[in-house]
Amino acid sequence: MIEQTSFLGIPLKTQRQRRLLVVLYYLFLLALAVVGLWKSHAHIGYLIPQILTMGGMLGGIKIGGPVKVYAEPKLPLDMDSTVQTLNLDGRKPFGSYWSPLDERERSQRNFAHYTAYRILRWTLGFACCAYWLSLNWSYAWLSTKGPILAWILLVYVLSLPQSVLLWTEPEEPVGELVALPRP
Repeated sequence: MIEQTSFLGIPLKTQRQRRLLVVLYYLFLLALAVVGLWKSHAHIGYLIPQILTMGGMLGGIKIGGPVKVYAEPKLPLDMDSTVQTLNLDGRKPFGSYWSPLDERERSQRNFAHYTAYRILRWTLGFACCAYWLSLNWSYAWLSTKGPILAWILLVYVLSLPQSVLLWTEPEEPVGELVALPRP
């Protein structure tokens, strides 16, 4: 499910490196959340494009991240055209960028979504309990910080399955495969 060997300058060959990427990603989101809660404005229009940008940064729901895209992009591109380009930049053409998920990748994707929803259930449960316990003193604060909290929730929900995939992807086998003798 992981298509790249490095992402934003961080190598992704070992499980430790992939976990470091996930930790750095969520620390970056936490920093954005703190700044957003500290310096919130009445206008939140600038947050709307950032939902898909930050939520899809790790891939899965959009092209460009380390996690393989789950479904074929539905873009109105003319991929069946007979016009050929020179491809001087050496980039992959759009038509061959997506390949369907095989059975193993689908089961990994399904497991990641199941695990992400379990994590989300516990996270939202704790958040609801904290909200309920703080209703007496936090109503005014929550009414002004609601949009940034909704942004945090949406980015968290969109990025959680890809984070689970990056966190749980096993190590690549080192060396050559060993042939076992027949019994």
